[in-house]
Amino acid sequence: MAKSKKALPHGPYFSLPHIVLDHPDFQALSGPAIKVLLHLGRQFKPGKNGDLSASFKDMNPKGIGSHSTLGKAISELIDANWIIRTREGRFINPGGRCALYALSWHPIGECPGKDLEVRPTITAPRKLTLEINKTPSTETVATGYRKCSDGDEKAA
Repeated sequence: MAKSKKALPHGPYFSLPHIVLDHPDFQALSGPAIKVLLHLGRQFKPGKNGDLSASFKDMNPKGIGSHSTLGKAISELIDANWIIRTREGRFINPGGRCALYALSWHPIGECPGKDLEVRPTITAPRKLTLEINKTPSTETVATGYRKCSDGDEKAA
């Protein structure tokens, strides 16, 4: 008997490239930082990178239990260079506005009317492929030699 094919849900999605998932900086992130990054990624649209927000009101139902945890997660993402703050938040009434962020591995968009404090970019601020290609393997650093495909070791 043939298996029935069920329709997959369609709609917007957020994709994390393997180069992000496999990066040591990503693997070192805490759980709350990953939750915040995924929330920001859910909002991502090409050309609108820089208009991403992570307010406590939005993050609390997603498992971020305190303002302190949210602040630490955002700081962790900024320090690890996964996100860039594109606008500072203001907490005045009236006229308050939330902080905005951009994913560092995508170009920053113009986001008209958002008063970004960071200029738009043509290329991504963080070039992960260049980081990977410039980072010597730990084996090369430790021994001064690198393994070749034929099993021989050659001076690095």
